[in-house]
Amino acid sequence: MVRTVVGLLALAVLAALCVGVYGRFFAAPPPPPAGPEFADTGSAPLPTADEFERLARTDPVAMYEKCLAHYQRTAKGLTATLVKRERVNGEPLPAQDEVIVLAVRGDVPDPATGKHDIEVAMRWHSGARKAMRYEIRGTLYSEKPAPEGTGNRVVSYRPDALITTSSLNPADPMAQAQSRYSIRDAGIYRGMLRTYDAWKQRQAAGTLKTEYVEKRAVPEVGGRVCHVIDRTAATPEADPFELGGAPVTDPAVIARDGFTRVRVMIDAETWMQVGSELYRPDGTLLASYYFRNVDTNPSFAPDTFTVAGLKAKK
Repeated sequence: MVRTVVGLLALAVLAALCVGVYGRFFAAPPPPPAGPEFADTGSAPLPTADEFERLARTDPVAMYEKCLAHYQRTAKGLTATLVKRERVNGEPLPAQDEVIVLAVRGDVPDPATGKHDIEVAMRWHSGARKAMRYEIRGTLYSEKPAPEGTGNRVVSYRPDALITTSSLNPADPMAQAQSRYSIRDAGIYRGMLRTYDAWKQRQAAGTLKTEYVEKRAVPEVGGRVCHVIDRTAATPEADPFELGGAPVTDPAVIARDGFTRVRVMIDAETWMQVGSELYRPDGTLLASYYFRNVDTNPSFAPDTFTVAGLKAKK
């Protein structure tokens, strides 16, 4: 009788483990958070360069509205080199930058339906992080259902591992251990949308504090001339992992991952946020993100957003 009970318990534990593994690696993920969206009517004229600079100096929230509208009207996707360095889950700042070849499509909602099918492909040139001992050399995300897309899952490519590809819910803790922000939000447009939404909320609350620093060429973004703007917070803040995710309120997480100063770099010609830096309360760098070689009218190869393309040596 005792053996029977023990056996049943063991089977129950095994079944629970199998359910957990299935849920993590195979089950369809829940839909991503709705998140904020920016509606551009397309009727309002965009400002001149001088008018845009005045907004950058005096009203950065209004400036971001013009940035988002301009991107929606002109961008047909994105390719860029993303150079980032970030503390994740309290880890020390890495000694080496992550240099990533980035491709994004579908980040701007369809003007007719208001919906989008976000697709992101990332291939590491250097500085790749490891998962279970092996470097992740590429990741792929698509909101399109299989077989055309990945069905809202993240596919990771580890060429040196026994099993080279695996997929996860983009909000899985294993995914959050690799980056401060979701792959779904990796492009410039959704980065601007995140900044705009946060700054707009603080402006409405009367707590937004910004300073126009200068207009200068920024070496980290390939020498592009940018408007450099700082926002400071009275107390540390931490961003949600996903755009539109629940606000971070856990004091331990804020103490670990919080920042009190954000510096953004807005390209003076293209009006894109090509640089971002987050600073801890003690003034040390928490994270930096720079976009170089930006093309918003790229010709995507047919395999760009496929697993085969992710594995290809390019």
